[in-house]
Amino acid sequence: MTNSEAQRKQPVIAVYGANGHTGGYLLTDLHRRGLTPILVGRNADRLRAAADAAGLPDAVIRVADLNDRAALIAAFRGADVVISSLPAYVEIGEPILAAAIDAGAHYTDISGEQLFLRRVLDEYGTRAENAGVTVVSGITDSNLSGDLLAHLATRRVTGPAEVILSHLSRSGGNGSKGSAKTILASLDWFLSGGWHYEGGEFRTGPVARYTEITFPDSTTPTQVAKFAQPPVLTIPRHSDVSYVAGALDVEILGHLSGFTPAALDDMPDAPDADLRYYLVADVFGVDGGVVRGLVSGVDSYRDSALMAVEAAVRLADGTAKPGALAPAEAFDAEDFLNSLAPHGITWQITPQ
Repeated sequence: MTNSEAQRKQPVIAVYGANGHTGGYLLTDLHRRGLTPILVGRNADRLRAAADAAGLPDAVIRVADLNDRAALIAAFRGADVVISSLPAYVEIGEPILAAAIDAGAHYTDISGEQLFLRRVLDEYGTRAENAGVTVVSGITDSNLSGDLLAHLATRRVTGPAEVILSHLSRSGGNGSKGSAKTILASLDWFLSGGWHYEGGEFRTGPVARYTEITFPDSTTPTQVAKFAQPPVLTIPRHSDVSYVAGALDVEILGHLSGFTPAALDDMPDAPDADLRYYLVADVFGVDGGVVRGLVSGVDSYRDSALMAVEAAVRLADGTAKPGALAPAEAFDAEDFLNSLAPHGITWQITPQ
């Protein structure tokens, strides 16, 4: 194979939102893989600066505003996959998704919002299928890990299983302003706990079970409350479950209740440097068997970017079926998680 032939076989990945904090990690990993992306956004100078900072002087720059559908479709033409890197997808995420599908490109993103993911699955699945492309939304350290872990862990107990998902910061570090914008856009939904899955349907409202979790590195239980984890929506698509819910430390939820636009204005753009985390999937079988799936990560933002690029590269090979899919429907769960090990992201499933 000649060098030119090898180059033609490289996937073409477009990134919208490349000049943000997580966008920088996306570009760094694309550069590490030897891929030259298409960078799309509103400001050509900022995109060029982001490309240069990531060592991608040959990156293609295309300008398209979120409100310009024709420009977005034109910008994504020729891309195998579009990665969307935005805050508050529930407010501004749909134009990128729709334009990617209309341009004939597979799509993934780093959203963390149940409301957006439900919209993707319910309203864009048929559209993506008809276009012959695959959409996998919500590729983050929490969402992808939770979905893939639950897929593997539920198969180690007698079903239908009950699944509790929780994300735990190991350092207590603060997130980015982009994450804060996401929270503010759906604050009432986050505080309400969002959807859980029970009795074959998605439900809102409080839940009375699993109010305490003993987290890794702790010998005492932590009080938790229901939280709007997006994998609640995807796990029932591929696993034998009777109940799925997200959980979060009630102390953290208490901090969210006082969050305001004024507090957002005072936040720094970049997050803290130490953002180690655990993603915990506790799975309970009907016969009393219990297993815990655990992903241990290095940096929530970096790791989400690594996962999104890995997902994009896998989507580019065209083996996933068209439509809007859960991560475990699109990818081999064990193989995907194992691919993250060189970056210090580890996983395990153990009996409890």
